[in-house]
Amino acid sequence: MGNIRSTKKKHNIQAEPHGQQSQGKNLNTTKKILLLHKSDPKQLKIVKYFRDALTAKANGSVRVTDFVNIADGGKKSISLSWLDKLNNIVLICLTSEAIEQLEKIVREKRLVDEEGHLHGKVFSVSFGESPTGWPPEGLKKGSLDARDFHFGFPDIETLQPRDFEESDKMSALVAAIRGTN
Repeated sequence: MGNIRSTKKKHNIQAEPHGQQSQGKNLNTTKKILLLHKSDPKQLKIVKYFRDALTAKANGSVRVTDFVNIADGGKKSISLSWLDKLNNIVLICLTSEAIEQLEKIVREKRLVDEEGHLHGKVFSVSFGESPTGWPPEGLKKGSLDARDFHFGFPDIETLQPRDFEESDKMSALVAAIRGTN
C-alpha cells in the first residue's frame, strides 16, 4: 500500500509533455542559395565544382536550392519577395562577359534599391581576379560586410573540386553566408 503514492507520482510525471522545444530551436537555419550564373558547357562543369564544394564546406548549413543558368534563359524564382525571406540568399557567379546581363536581371528583379544599393543578401563570386565592371556603374554594395569574393585562381579552365574545397576564400564565403539572415 505504501507504493500507491509512488505509482501516482510516476503516472503524473509520464502525463507531462516531454521534449517540447522552444520556437527558436525549431527554426530552420539552413541558408538557401539561388546560384545565378552564365555558363557554357565547359564553364558549367567548373560552376558545378564550386556549387558542390560550397555545400560540402558548409556541412549542411548551406544548400543550393536553385541553380539558374542565364545562358539558357533562366531567371526562375528570382524575386525580391523570395530574397526577403529568412535564410534566402542570391549568389552571383561573375564573368566579365556576363556582367551586363547580370546587371539587367538585378535591376529587373529589384534586387537593388532606388539609390542603387545592392540588397544585403546578394553575394558575388569570381573564380579568377575581380572582373572589371562589378558592381556596374550606378550600383553600389548593399552592405559594409564582405559580399564580393574573388578566388584569384590563375587558370580557371583547369580547376578541380579540391581547388575550391581547399581555398581560404571558400571558408570566408561560407562564414559570410552563415552570418546573413
